[in-house]
Amino acid sequence: MELQDAEQALCKELNLDFADVITNGTNTLFSQADIDGYINSAAKRAWDYKPWTFTEGVVTLTAPGSPTASYDYPETFEDESIFVVIVNGVAWIGLGNGKRNFAEYMKWLSDYPTDTSLIYTEFARQYYLNRNAYSGGQSYSLYGKLRCPTLEDVDDLLPFSPDTDDDENSGNHAIILLAYADALASDKKGNTAGAKDQEARGMMLLDTVWEPMGERKAQKAAQHQPFFNGQDLFPSRRSTRFDTTPGNFP
Repeated sequence: MELQDAEQALCKELNLDFADVITNGTNTLFSQADIDGYINSAAKRAWDYKPWTFTEGVVTLTAPGSPTASYDYPETFEDESIFVVIVNGVAWIGLGNGKRNFAEYMKWLSDYPTDTSLIYTEFARQYYLNRNAYSGGQSYSLYGKLRCPTLEDVDDLLPFSPDTDDDENSGNHAIILLAYADALASDKKGNTAGAKDQEARGMMLLDTVWEPMGERKAQKAAQHQPFFNGQDLFPSRRSTRFDTTPGNFP
């Protein structure tokens, strides 16, 4: 579904003539800006409701010649949403590697300034890569959650059409229902009861779409790792512990 299709669908729900609102702009109650605003608001709400696969993205960069302690967060990523870092083909995941709490990360590298653990952290729209663990000029990729793009052009695809216009599921219809609810709740209509009904329909439809997706995600298990990484409560019983002090970060 494209933006223009969504405009037509919402106008139909509101019993509005599409040409009067969108083509000619002669409707005295709703403008194209109103209709597009409801659709975009609904699309963003649906986007943030569940961890849909289409909300995930990757940014690939090249490390500067002299790596720095931190870098600006990708503009297209939501705050603190990076979940995988791959540097020069090596994934920074697994025991002793991966994302760390910001304060602990800073304290660890302060105490061990030459440590080469594959660790990273995030703070205030900045991400921090342990610069002892990579070299300038290397390529690295960040995987995280994307911000919902604003629909502006007539052929912009709605979220549940991630590839082509006809490639969609009923999630796009849920967006129309949520947009319809916003329109009904607006000062232009003032139909709060009707808005609640349409909102409930839209959210129920999103839940229906998510159920099999959520089940598939739940079936994915990390390979060769315990289900939870917990604190080492019995360090004295460990004879070996990688290259760090037992029970300590990282």
